[in-house]
Amino acid sequence: MKMTFEIIIAFIALAWIFLYTTSYGVWVWKKKNILGAIAVFLVAVAALVFPVYFIIATR
Repeated sequence: MKMTFEIIIAFIALAWIFLYTTSYGVWVWKKKNILGAIAVFLVAVAALVFPVYFIIATR
């Protein structure tokens, strides 16, 4: 897989979204909303995994 500038920017954006969402999940966890935190963590993982898989699978 050839790493182009667009792919690198996409990975940086996805990592930023993942970290931001995960930090919100940690905040929710500290507020004792365990179920909400788990849901936020699952959304963060899905927001990272699906686009990365799509980028890799379509190359």
